[in-house]
Amino acid sequence: MAQGYQAENPPVKTLPDLPGMLLRAVGTVTRKGIVSDDLKRLTSQYSAKPIDLEHLASYKEKIPNFVSDVPLTYFYLLAQRAHLALMLENDFPFPILGMVHVANRMEYFAPVDKKQPFTLDVQIEMPARAAKRKRIRPMYLVDFYQDDTLVLRSSSAYQVGGGSKPGKGRERKSPTIDLSLWQENDAWSLPSHLGRTYARLSGDYNPIHLHPWVSRWFGFSRPIIHGMYSVARAQASIEHYLGEEVTLMDVGFRRPVFLPTELKSFHQLEEGRLMVADTRGSRSFLEGSFETRSMHSNKED
Repeated sequence: MAQGYQAENPPVKTLPDLPGMLLRAVGTVTRKGIVSDDLKRLTSQYSAKPIDLEHLASYKEKIPNFVSDVPLTYFYLLAQRAHLALMLENDFPFPILGMVHVANRMEYFAPVDKKQPFTLDVQIEMPARAAKRKRIRPMYLVDFYQDDTLVLRSSSAYQVGGGSKPGKGRERKSPTIDLSLWQENDAWSLPSHLGRTYARLSGDYNPIHLHPWVSRWFGFSRPIIHGMYSVARAQASIEHYLGEEVTLMDVGFRRPVFLPTELKSFHQLEEGRLMVADTRGSRSFLEGSFETRSMHSNKED
C-alpha cells in the first residue's frame, strides 16, 4: 500500500462548494505575491460526499469512450476544489485567477466505492527559495481516502500568473515529431466554445478558458482549453483503443491549446507513453506516461 501524506491531527473541514469559492477567488486579485521565507507548505484536510452519480454520467457523456467505471481524471474535479479551498486561506500569497496548470499525475491505489464519502488530505508545497524567485510553481498533493484506505493520489504543479508572449528572438521551433514511432488512437475537433462547456461541467471558470477578450487580460490571444480536459480525452482515447481501464496518468502540458483547433491523440504501448499533437505532427501539446491495469499487473509479475 502506498504511503499517503497525512497531516498531524488537522481539523477535518467540509469541502466547500464551488460557487462561493469562485466568488471569493475574485477577491484574491489584490494579493501581492510576496512569499515569506518561512512559508514552506500549507496543509488541510477535507471531507467530501460520495460521488454524484448523475454528474459522473454527465462527465462521461461529455467526454465519451471511457472504459473506466470512474475515470482517474474525474477525481481531479474534487482535487481542484480542494486546491481552491486551501488557496483561499489567508496564508496563500498569490492571486488565484490566471494560474496555469503545467503538470499532473494521478494514480489509483485501491478500488473506489462510489457510495462512500472521502477524506482528502491536501498539501501545497512551495519551491525552495520561493521568496526570491520570479517564476514560481507550487506543488499540490491530494490524497483520497475511504475508510482510512488510500484509494487515489493526485499531484499537480501550477505556474503562478498567466501566459506571456516570448520576447523577440525567444521563439523556439520544435522539431517535427516522428509519428512512425507512435500509434494514433483518436482525432479530436475542439470548437471555440469548448472552454465554456467544460467550465460548466468542471466548475473551473478560470477566465483564460472562457472568452477572447477576458483571456487577453492574462496574456493569451485566444481562450485555451483546460489542461485536464485534454488529459481526460487522452485517457478516454487510450481506454477505447485498448479496451481496458487506465490506472495511472502522468503528464506535462508543453504548450497551451488555443481554441478552436484539431488535434490527434497517440500512444506507445510498450513504453506506456502518450502524446497529444496537432494534426501534422509538427508540435505536441501534452506528453506523458500511462499504465493500464494489465500493464501494472505485468510489472508486478
